[in-house]
Amino acid sequence: MSQSMQGKTIIVTGATNGIGLVAAGELAAMGARMVLVSRNQQKCVTVAEQIKTRTGNPLVEYIAADLSTRAGVQHAAHEFKKHHTRLDVLLNNAGAIYMSRQLSKDGIELTFALNHLNYFHLTILLLDVLKASGA
Repeated sequence: MSQSMQGKTIIVTGATNGIGLVAAGELAAMGARMVLVSRNQQKCVTVAEQIKTRTGNPLVEYIAADLSTRAGVQHAAHEFKKHHTRLDVLLNNAGAIYMSRQLSKDGIELTFALNHLNYFHLTILLLDVLKASGA
């Protein structure tokens, strides 16, 4: 069953690898305006162009942001709101597992910061746009 996502604006975090990459491509193929978020700008550029080419959907953008830090989360939310007034889906997918204890730039254990705390932070910062869009 094919479903249209035409007219929907979707953010996918961790969109340059794995599940995020597949989800972003599938949603773009259904016609959604995609905003890819990943920490590596060059990978964002490459993946955005690949998705545009493969799906024929020109509405693929990116925001380079390190979501393991509060500053990175704030940057992602600010950049999104600067260019968009609609957000239908926030797919919080970015994540990692670090085998040794590491701290984020904010002094929080890195896996916990990236996989848990900063999802809440990003969602809270974008909640007004999500609600206004009827999401």
